[in-house]
Amino acid sequence: MSVRRLLLGDWHPWLRDPIDVLRWLLVLGAIAFALAGDGKGVALLGGAAAAAWVVRPLLLPRVYDLALVLALTLQSWGEALGLYDSISWFDNVVHFSLPFFGAPTIYIALARLDVVPDPRDETHTRHYVGIALVSFALGVALGGLWEIAEWSSDNTLGSSLQIDNDDTIGDLIADSLGALCGAALLVCWARWGWGSVRRIPGENRFEGTEAPAR
Repeated sequence: MSVRRLLLGDWHPWLRDPIDVLRWLLVLGAIAFALAGDGKGVALLGGAAAAAWVVRPLLLPRVYDLALVLALTLQSWGEALGLYDSISWFDNVVHFSLPFFGAPTIYIALARLDVVPDPRDETHTRHYVGIALVSFALGVALGGLWEIAEWSSDNTLGSSLQIDNDDTIGDLIADSLGALCGAALLVCWARWGWGSVRRIPGENRFEGTEAPAR
């Protein structure tokens, strides 16, 4: 196996590349927590694994795919191992990174459904503005929905996810900054034509740069 194929795939339909190894580690982590009788760990790792596998058919560019799976891994293992409580800055890092990579991913998913313009299409200045606004709004909405979920959990299940109002606002600020940076990255991705789908390894560098036919 060449170094290029080792790093980029495609190895097997269910173990495509090193990013899929990370996906399977989330699944194995959930199984390990299940064997240990830790329901919270199962929910966290299982939820992250589900999200990581759901986005797989989108054939995201490898950089996006890797970054999103790493962000999901950071969030799920961090919560399961109590890093939010033991490391003061960990919460801000997660709240920044998930919208940073999550918002562009949602945008690309919507583009696959023809709901919004695809970044790979010919694009002009007004389109870049639209891509940025929609992506930013998706990231902020993602952060807001997460805060609603935390509040609902605290008030119905007796958890203690939200500390106080300052903590909530701080999370939303980190979410918004992450969404803003994610929107800027997506615009750069569209502007310089880096492609919106996963490239297929091989000597043909232009293979697989188009999204699957709809």
